[in-house]
Amino acid sequence: MLFYNTRVKKPEIIRIFLSPIIELSMIAGVFFLAYTLRGITDGIPFVQLRIPYISYEQFLPFIISWVMLWWIIFMNTGLYRLRDDTPIYEEIRMVMRSSFIWLIAYMSFVYLSIGFLFEKELPRLIIFYTYIFSTLFSIFIRVIRYTLYSILYHKWILEKNLIIVVYTKNEELYELESSSTSDYRYIPISDKETITSLIRERGIDGIISLAKNTATKNMREIISLARIYGIPFVYPKLLPGIEHLRQRETFFWDIPVIELTSVSISAWERIMKRWIDILISAIGLIILVPFFIIIGIIIKIEDPSGPVFFANRRIGQDVRIFSLYKFRYMYWKYSVKDAYGIEQDKDTALKYEEKLKAKNDTRDGPLYKIANDPRKMKFGRLLEKLSLDELPQLYNVLIWDMSLIGPRPHQPREVELYDEEDTQVLTVKPWITGMAQVYGREKNSFKEEVALDRYYIENYSLWLDIVIFLRTFVVVISRIYKK
Repeated sequence: MLFYNTRVKKPEIIRIFLSPIIELSMIAGVFFLAYTLRGITDGIPFVQLRIPYISYEQFLPFIISWVMLWWIIFMNTGLYRLRDDTPIYEEIRMVMRSSFIWLIAYMSFVYLSIGFLFEKELPRLIIFYTYIFSTLFSIFIRVIRYTLYSILYHKWILEKNLIIVVYTKNEELYELESSSTSDYRYIPISDKETITSLIRERGIDGIISLAKNTATKNMREIISLARIYGIPFVYPKLLPGIEHLRQRETFFWDIPVIELTSVSISAWERIMKRWIDILISAIGLIILVPFFIIIGIIIKIEDPSGPVFFANRRIGQDVRIFSLYKFRYMYWKYSVKDAYGIEQDKDTALKYEEKLKAKNDTRDGPLYKIANDPRKMKFGRLLEKLSLDELPQLYNVLIWDMSLIGPRPHQPREVELYDEEDTQVLTVKPWITGMAQVYGREKNSFKEEVALDRYYIENYSLWLDIVIFLRTFVVVISRIYKK
């Protein structure tokens, strides 16, 4: 959650002033590295292109214009104005987007200015090398800075932001995901005196509202005070019970209208998404073959009675049933065998699962999560914790049962318990990871998971996919350090 406060703290001063100076200085050095590298090789195996000569004096104007344009674009996209609590995956996404904008803008500027601002043409490979190196370096220093800040906040060397979360008592409380840079204090909207006192004392850094109704008298007064005292007032973009349909201006026949889009992915985006799925799944399966063999051997050593890969029936797009593949992390005698031709009423594993659900289920609604599940193998617990059990689903992606990112596919007996509005998640291809897996995961209630998946469907973009993909690694790594 981003907060822009009138009070500038020390980490913000470092980010606003010191970080751009360090980054721009190093990027100028990267340009010289690209210049030197182009003089050694063209980077194309078995081919040697002509290496045009350009002196340092002729090269200097290119560096100055490079750095200035980089600074202007990064400043205008907000990369030098982000706070220290900005998620690292969001920064990486913004860097990739901004550096690509720089590449297009710089090439256009350079080749339109030959003979006017520049005496000589700049070799294209120098621009390409510099673009790659600068992007990687910019990401690298942000990862280092993010890691440093996380350590400083964790050790209480830096004071955390205090955020108050206002909510309505008679509504179900929506638990916010914990933050390494902020502490949340939940206060009911009815306790207006405490909230207004904190605002007037300027003892808080922001206010998050979880109340679905912002038109109440208390809420209006809090919003007004927050504005007066410069305290950011926000509410989550994803909140169960509140619709967030994307709008676009278009024509319905010859009538100008505003359309509420329920499935926002276009035909071209589907094609691009499919090609990305094929590329990543094919490369992933090839690279992971040795790893699959090792995992398979360990599974067979611990429980030789069943297969390495476990198939489970799931519901996909347009209510189509398919077999989802995973590494088996449960003992075979406890594994539900609906995808192996065994009827439910004859499956003893399913009956045992129902008993465990009745006793240890920690979730409400159609989905379930069994606490301290005794069916898991020792090695299987590690597989599930690190999400390694899901790697075989790359095969599902390759044969187009699934895609890489989006809503998770559910079992037929879970889908039977859906409300009508929940079936919107069946209008697109199910996917391996998605918003529900990287925001809250098993902590989400069923309705919260559906709200996240519906938001993805209604607000799809390639950049959203990139954020989810990057955040997946962050979530998996964070699980390593949990108990």
